[in-house]
Amino acid sequence: MTGADGSTGARALGNAIAGLLDAPANMAAAFAGVLLKRGPQSCDIPPPCWEPRPAGACALTLTPGCAGVIRVHVVNCDWSRQVVGITASGKLAGWMKFEPTTLVVGPQERATFVVTVRVPDGVKPGQSFSGPLIVRGCLDHFARIEVAVVECAGSTCCDIEVKDCPDHIHHWYDHFYCARPCRDTGREVKDG
Repeated sequence: MTGADGSTGARALGNAIAGLLDAPANMAAAFAGVLLKRGPQSCDIPPPCWEPRPAGACALTLTPGCAGVIRVHVVNCDWSRQVVGITASGKLAGWMKFEPTTLVVGPQERATFVVTVRVPDGVKPGQSFSGPLIVRGCLDHFARIEVAVVECAGSTCCDIEVKDCPDHIHHWYDHFYCARPCRDTGREVKDG
């Protein structure tokens, strides 16, 4: 190429090369624009797999010597039978009676535990107590129980629903924690 045609061709070639060199910067700028339009992203770290999962709360207002009832409905959303147990910890554990303490819940079935909370006679009105109710099935779950001791009873019963489901989805954070299928309880459930 010579003369005017040569310089035009060289200019076109130079512009094409410059365009190729600018492409990564243009793509990065476009990507940054998309991110700015999306807004801030959540970087929440999930709870570790060994930590019990929250199942709600129950608030009771009881008088000294009075009893309240908590019905804990457990749904087994797996396709195998599960042994499910219930317990409590802390000061409230001594105030609770569980009926039953352990159940075998069939695949896709629902079972109910009845927990009776009785405030001792010597407890003075105006005090509050709280603690966890723990349900152990496929996974561990907890419900926060709040008991307010008053002179005139108010809320004396509540219902808590626990969905006891294995987590079969493979998450990015499984590489940092652990897999989440039903934990091996070492308890074999026999038919019959």
